[in-house]
Amino acid sequence: MLTRRRLLENAVKISAGLACAPAAISLADESASITLRLTHGTPVELPANFIGLGYEMSSVASTGLLDPENHPYIELIKGLGPKGVLRVGGIVANYTRYEPKGTALAERQNTVITRAVLERFAAFLRITGWTAIWSLNFAQGTIQQAAEEARAVADVLGPQLLALEVGNEVDNYGGIRQTFRKAPYGYEAYRREYAAWHAAIEKSAPGVRFAAPDTAQTGKWVEQMAKDANGDVQLLTTHYYRNNQRRGSVEQLLLPDSRLKEALTQLRAASQRSGIPWRMCETNSFSGGGRPGVSDTLVGALWTLDYMLLLAQYGCAGVNIETGVNQLGFVSSYSPIQDNGQGVNTAGVPYYGMLAFATAVSGAHQVLPAEIESGGVNVTAYVLGAQGTPRCIVVVNKDNRQDAQLSIPDIGIGDLVALRLLAPSADSKDGVTFGGAEVDAQGRWKAKAAERIRGRSVKVPRMSAAVLRAVDQH
Repeated sequence: MLTRRRLLENAVKISAGLACAPAAISLADESASITLRLTHGTPVELPANFIGLGYEMSSVASTGLLDPENHPYIELIKGLGPKGVLRVGGIVANYTRYEPKGTALAERQNTVITRAVLERFAAFLRITGWTAIWSLNFAQGTIQQAAEEARAVADVLGPQLLALEVGNEVDNYGGIRQTFRKAPYGYEAYRREYAAWHAAIEKSAPGVRFAAPDTAQTGKWVEQMAKDANGDVQLLTTHYYRNNQRRGSVEQLLLPDSRLKEALTQLRAASQRSGIPWRMCETNSFSGGGRPGVSDTLVGALWTLDYMLLLAQYGCAGVNIETGVNQLGFVSSYSPIQDNGQGVNTAGVPYYGMLAFATAVSGAHQVLPAEIESGGVNVTAYVLGAQGTPRCIVVVNKDNRQDAQLSIPDIGIGDLVALRLLAPSADSKDGVTFGGAEVDAQGRWKAKAAERIRGRSVKVPRMSAAVLRAVDQH
């Protein structure tokens, strides 16, 4: 198994060699054999709408963006699956108001949503087949305003509305940067307010679902909300970033985050005890828009793929990868969908990680219990299946020095076809491909290099990933 000492040794190698890393498909200085095997346990079911994207509220108000006429954007959404969830909220939700017949505005601290904006967004959702989580301004709005907006959102979005969120990162409201409540502002104070808001909104929009508590930090508040829920919460939500932009690094995306695994264990337990599903409804590599030269490279794509698989393994009901213009007013480097500011939307590098995940789970809606003997390589592997039968294996090799030679066990999966996530180098921002193909200017992708795997072994080069699908799935 990969030891902490070996991880630290690899981190030094990564730090020293990333900028000049050779091609991902070239021969490595070393290679190692890894073995994957199924273990006893219960498969984890993946909801059909697991995949999601997250937006600041201003994105909905932006003319022409989440719009039924923005065909490349629609294709990019559809490329991630027939079902999914767009979560709109973020810090901008704290500065958003609803004016039915007003003038739409898409500004960091002055966003206005109108009835026309809602209708345009609803049309966009219907075309994509996706649903939405909609955030209400719990920070500075009133109960009456929230009830009016909720009624309008429920009326216009209809079945495309998955849930309403009451607030964004509410555990920060009494902090230094977000003084929306008098400090100290703890869970009990929040829960009393939430109950009052829920009652008013439910009366205004009967039958609407609620997502809460939408915390900045995974853990305690979600656990408490799950424990004392009395039917007023249908989806538990929280956020995660590996670090902030200034303190982020390559190593943090390549090496495991023990803090994350502790939080996932806590969230899984809270969900299982309460019977309420949980969703990571705002997340990405580094808060503040990501770290340029890291989040927007092959490293970011590999992290995105591995991260989504890890969440699925821990029973997460879905993940919303933050994208687009952030709360600071610029397009995030970590954004899966890029925007040139002139109405042209294209696939960012992290999109390829999401695309690989979407391909892996297509026809394989379970994560099967498995373990890997890594042979000292910084590699992860996951087995996906249907009705308990293996259908796909995903291997993510985030080691900068070693190729991995995977021994495929006889688990009844049959012959495999490999689709590879590759780039010229680890720090590549261009030339990233999945299945030998890039996403085109119209937002479409089709594999060009589906590699038939002969025998029971496959090589996964350093700084690359492979999605191994049963032949009859291809």
